Amino acid sequence: MMMAKTLDTPYVYIELQDDLMIGTYKKNLKINLDMAKEIVKTRLEFANHKPVVTLIYNQGVISMDKKARDFLSSNEGIQGIIAAAIVLDSPFSSFLGNFFLSVTKPKIPARIFSKKEDALKWLQKYRK
Repeated sequence: MMMAKTLDTPYVYIELQDDLMIGTYKKNLKINLDMAKEIVKTRLEFANHKPVVTLIYNQGVISMDKKARDFLSSNEGIQGIIAAAIVLDSPFSSFLGNFFLSVTKPKIPARIFSKKEDALKWLQKYRK
């Protein structure tokens, strides 16, 4: 078992295991454009600009403004992500997540899951 690298930021707790990046959003986040840019910049630096598959736990985002959503789904926002699995813990988050995917039409494979195991199994086919 290899060691995971971890990073705690003001918005997201990040863990990196080979080419799998796990991001857990902090509680009660209201994400704006500046925060979104900071999150992407940090993610890229932390992965040494190598492509990763991502598992995202959304436990805490309570809102995200349109500029932030647009940025996160842009080529710049998804840079370095091979595929993204989002694990949501409430019906409201699932609604938001599915809405986000339908509106932004990600340029990468992205799916929403209620269980971490299912998300990891789905991501496996995108890993090196």
